[in-house]
Amino acid sequence: MAKKIVIGALLVCLLYVLYALATAVVLFYFPLEKKGDMPTNDVSEFMGRGNSSDRVLLLEDGYESGRARIQMIQEAEESIDIAYYSIAKGKSTELILGALIEAADRGVKVRILVDGICHGLRFKMSDVRYALASHDNIELRYYESFKIFQPWTWNNRLHDKIMLADGRLGIIGGRNIADKYLAKKPPKNFVHDRDVIIFNEDQGEESANAQMKEYIDELWHHPYTSNPFSDLSKRQVAKGEEEKKKLSSQYNKAIKANENFVTPSIKWSAITTPTKRVSFIRNPIGRFKKQPVVWQSLIDLGTEAEQSVLMQCPYVIPTKEMKKYVPDNMNSAADWTMLTNSVKSTPNVFAFSGYLDTREDIVQTGVRLYEYADHYSLHAKSVVYDQRISAVGSFNLDPRSSFLSTDSMVVIDSEDFAQQLTEAIDNKISSSTLVADNKEKIETPKDEKKDKSYKAILLNTLSKIAIFWRALV
Repeated sequence: MAKKIVIGALLVCLLYVLYALATAVVLFYFPLEKKGDMPTNDVSEFMGRGNSSDRVLLLEDGYESGRARIQMIQEAEESIDIAYYSIAKGKSTELILGALIEAADRGVKVRILVDGICHGLRFKMSDVRYALASHDNIELRYYESFKIFQPWTWNNRLHDKIMLADGRLGIIGGRNIADKYLAKKPPKNFVHDRDVIIFNEDQGEESANAQMKEYIDELWHHPYTSNPFSDLSKRQVAKGEEEKKKLSSQYNKAIKANENFVTPSIKWSAITTPTKRVSFIRNPIGRFKKQPVVWQSLIDLGTEAEQSVLMQCPYVIPTKEMKKYVPDNMNSAADWTMLTNSVKSTPNVFAFSGYLDTREDIVQTGVRLYEYADHYSLHAKSVVYDQRISAVGSFNLDPRSSFLSTDSMVVIDSEDFAQQLTEAIDNKISSSTLVADNKEKIETPKDEKKDKSYKAILLNTLSKIAIFWRALV
């Protein structure tokens, strides 16, 4: 009898694994069904003729980016809206959460939307959920929670990183809330990332902040978004109150001690850069393969570039499905440069194995290809076109950002900002290895074939079979 039960259990597990593979993996390898051709963008729509009311600030330093978030929260008077992939335990996280609770205490309405699987509010962060959800002025929701019998939902991840304070300030980029992005003293897993502040004193409806607000509203009220904290138990409320007091105490102690992280004094109007236009672009919301709106927008801008295209991205995996949206007449006259991670710097072995598998294809485009070879890793996602138009956000040059996840960017028309962003990328290029140029390989960092480190061996091995998962990384 026991043997039959074991065999039956194993059979059920096997059937479930096959079901999950079919609906969470195989299903997403089928070509995207197009409802007509994707409309190309009129690139002139990203360009302004006069001065915009949106001003921008490049946040290259992670610690300063954290301080900017703190000041946004401290200055908020009516509302704070947050949409993040993940929140991880750490001192910077605890201080930001303490600032959010203090803002809610003074009457600011706070909405926090995080990815339903990768949110990070588990284990040592579990009580944070109750601290936030039990506050009268804070709402916490999950986008697409884990559904064991709906594996096709697993790929529908919220990958945006957006924070808004009233209609006056917005921040978008690649940083999640964690010490690995925001700490002054970098931890071992620290990443070099990038955000941009959009400052609009008038809080006008034409602002990119208003566009981001509309997007968060759509996500917030979408059927894929759930509120698992609408009916907390007495025990959960008690845990929340205890955690709330702890976070508030840490924040207030830091304020009294005049700690630099919680006492920023940024003069937004003085430090921000004027723009001609700031546009917000984002992917559709959907569970299956989405129309690649952001990817198409970036391609259209590249097609119109006449002089140069400068790209930085941690994960570059150009699949056949992505290439379908690249026109044959892509402007080859422009000087194309790309910066990404290397075997040494990458923290994501599966994504990087997909890059290694497609690197020869990238080389054959003629792009000048650099791989970062210094401390920590790259996580910023940015493009500069013709030293005028810049794009910054959460979008990776890979199939997951193109077709599966929610992802977004701002497109900025400002020559001054483009120069600042170019200098920031060039700074990382100075610590990188030139791998290829004009369809010719220049150098393979440390001769990867001879590199006997465990990481190099693993990456090169995985790259041989990356075809089986590169459409999902």
